[in-house]
Amino acid sequence: MNNSTLDAMLRRGLSKVTKNYVREKKKTRRGRSLSVTAIKRLSRKRYREISLREATFKIMKEAYLAASAGGTLPANARQIMYRARPLVLKLRDEVWKNSSTFTQSLLPDYIDKYPGETASWDVVYDARGHLKEPHTNLRIDLGTLAVRRYVGNWITKTPDLIINPIGLGVETQGPGNRYKYALFIEKEGFDPLLDRAEIAQKNDIAIMSTKGMSVTAARQLVEELTLQGVTTLVAHDCDKWGFTICHTLKTNTKRFRFSVVPKVVCLGLRLDDARALGLDSEPVHYSKWCSKYMLQQSGATAEEAAFMAGDGRDGQRIELNAMDSQQFIDWLGEKLIENGVTKVVPDREVLEAAYRRAVLVGRANEALAAVQQEWNTNGHSEIEIPNSLVKQIQALIENSNRSWDTAILDMASPPLESDYRVRLTLNCLVR
Repeated sequence: MNNSTLDAMLRRGLSKVTKNYVREKKKTRRGRSLSVTAIKRLSRKRYREISLREATFKIMKEAYLAASAGGTLPANARQIMYRARPLVLKLRDEVWKNSSTFTQSLLPDYIDKYPGETASWDVVYDARGHLKEPHTNLRIDLGTLAVRRYVGNWITKTPDLIINPIGLGVETQGPGNRYKYALFIEKEGFDPLLDRAEIAQKNDIAIMSTKGMSVTAARQLVEELTLQGVTTLVAHDCDKWGFTICHTLKTNTKRFRFSVVPKVVCLGLRLDDARALGLDSEPVHYSKWCSKYMLQQSGATAEEAAFMAGDGRDGQRIELNAMDSQQFIDWLGEKLIENGVTKVVPDREVLEAAYRRAVLVGRANEALAAVQQEWNTNGHSEIEIPNSLVKQIQALIENSNRSWDTAILDMASPPLESDYRVRLTLNCLVR
């Protein structure tokens, strides 16, 4: 055997023996050592890294329960992803590079594969459009949970002959007598959780959200709210973009200049909050230089700027979604209290007018109850329904913007002075 043959055999042997090490080394960044986990695996006689899909499926239930407070609250797909990441890293060295791999592939695939186990899971995906009904003006976001609830609440029934009592009917649109604070969340997907916790109702606070940077329309709304004395509270990620969004929402730009000093308060997520909650950070790579100075100009502390910017190209971030559902609600509740958010009580003039109306509505409901009692007792056999009712309704609504139910109300309503039921109602109202 000559030397060249021996060299070739040695090269082949070394390549075969070290191929797993070389593969692992290529996964790491240049100049960094292999993780302890990887070295331990390589030292085993036979090495086979568990696949990403296998590892994720293995811990998916645990991740969902952690994100959803034991299955008691809705959980956004990204919240589940943040709970899954450290669990997967215990089984293998790498996780998904893009969040969509988890939220749009691994998680839906798991739910499809285990329908029995996941039947009660309340997983929320971001809406990707909307549906708006005619006449009712009901608007439905085309997200998984919204569609599920919409379909589950479908109602198609024959009108009954029971008149429900009327409510106080105080009409408001806008902040007047309704809210003094607005909560701006830099991303969508939290609505089901906020609804379940009744954040808007319990705190008399308006809630708005955007995807990504705040648009000009959002700044216009902030200005108008400020003019009405409303303070906008901003919940954002602890990252470069979150601080920039909050800063932009209250800062003049080429496209929009505020006419008043906007009342905007940034709630965070701040780095101290994240650490107190024990939240995991994730690495982020910047295609353009990330300036610590600019981050501080956007409201970050020196420590937060150093955390996020890193070496200017590679830094760290912590999303709101890193909190599980219960953590998010608790954190938000503390922030609202810290900023003086309270229930709204109008001034005496408004309350006096509302009180008088409440008395009026009470008397109207007495009249309705009397009409209902008379109807139930004496029946309604005297009513003559036109034989051509279907054709008449069709003629009334064709080529118009009317619905069939408004048309039939006009048809069936007699002149005011001839209806004894209306006279009865009026008598009750003026007593």
